[in-house]
Amino acid sequence: MLKEYSKLFFLFLTLVGLFLLCGCETTQAVKKSPLPGDPVAHSPKMAVGDSWMISGYSKKYGMDIYHAKVIAVEPDGSFLLEVRGEKGELLSRRYNNRYERVPGKSEKLLDFPLFVGKKWKAKYQAYSTTGVYSNYADDYVVEKYETVDTKAGSFKSFKIKRFHYNIDRRLENIEEYWYSPEAKCIVKSLPSWRYGLELISYTQARDKPLEAERPKIIIAADKVKIAIIEFNGLNEEARKDNLGQIFTVVLTASFVKSEAFKIIEREQLQKVLKELQLTQSGIIDTTNAKQIGKMVGADAIVIGSITKIGNDMRLDARIIDVESGIILTAEKSEGKTDIKSIGLMAESIVANLANRFYKEKK
Repeated sequence: MLKEYSKLFFLFLTLVGLFLLCGCETTQAVKKSPLPGDPVAHSPKMAVGDSWMISGYSKKYGMDIYHAKVIAVEPDGSFLLEVRGEKGELLSRRYNNRYERVPGKSEKLLDFPLFVGKKWKAKYQAYSTTGVYSNYADDYVVEKYETVDTKAGSFKSFKIKRFHYNIDRRLENIEEYWYSPEAKCIVKSLPSWRYGLELISYTQARDKPLEAERPKIIIAADKVKIAIIEFNGLNEEARKDNLGQIFTVVLTASFVKSEAFKIIEREQLQKVLKELQLTQSGIIDTTNAKQIGKMVGADAIVIGSITKIGNDMRLDARIIDVESGIILTAEKSEGKTDIKSIGLMAESIVANLANRFYKEKK
């Protein structure tokens, strides 16, 4: 009798185990296609000149700031990326039109199209922390589509979780990172056992007139109020040629021309600066900028600096949301000191800001 009860109990446990396994398999089932209305990201189309600045990890240098730039694009969409670390490391990386590193097999951080619920796997070989060449197998899942904040601004992004296993399927770590279709890159990752990365700034090459990207219809009451602080010349050459003042004038004209913003009057801005005992130029502190913006009733404030070397200039611009103090966009551009180049850089800032504020209202 006891044996019969034992058999029944064992059968019961077996059935429960099968039920649990079936349940786990159901929850882990691969979602092969998005549902109607789901956000979807396809492999981005790169252009020569697309560039990013990212803080990240290097085995040789530890934490570093990397400048990545697309230097070649093939007819099939594959592209060559040049990556330079500020500590001296220079790399060239080739990607196919599916945003996968080539040649050879490697980790597959992205698998387009991306949509919430998608899963995929990757097997590859790499050096472990002990210097041994090992086999790895990773599992990936797209968990959410959400807004993530970075130093370059806030981006609608796909949150991806990566389960990293070695050859005997021992789980080594779990990573979470966010891919933004707008920035065309992974904009942030949570620190795993050794590192986390974050987008600092990005610039997209433009192959069509900026006018085509401006909002066509903006209700006057909805226009964003912008305060523009005169850009600061960082070196003697820039100050001697008044490049900060010149660029500020051109930038202001571009904002006015766009008809998408309300510009805080210069006199009103100067009054506040005088009250705070600050000068019109050289204000690059985010806290001061936020305070000034609130005092003049601005929604966003533009600050920046210019460096001149020979006939070339480098522009660093930041646009800060006054209410939150978050940097909406940070741009680094290089060009000639002629008025045409200065105008293009100014219009690029205006277009990017217009897209950021009005994209979801068009």
